[in-house]
Amino acid sequence: MKTPDTRSALREWILARNPHMQREELADDTPILKQRIVTSLQLMELILFLEQLQKRVITPDRCRPGAFDTIDTICQTFFGGDAS
Repeated sequence: MKTPDTRSALREWILARNPHMQREELADDTPILKQRIVTSLQLMELILFLEQLQKRVITPDRCRPGAFDTIDTICQTFFGGDAS
């Protein structure tokens, strides 16, 4: 999956879990953990979703601090770049 498609898929995943949130409130640099848009309980579900998108297992060493801060950091960490 290309990064723009990945960003869109991530955005849809997050919005589906936050029905109260407006689409325009979620930018690629919105701090999704700090603002508790994605909870610690949802983080494991997010990792499983990322594995589906990548079609491979995410190893624990890639789950470093900051890797899940924003859609931007997720794309950089797990999809190798910041394609727009």
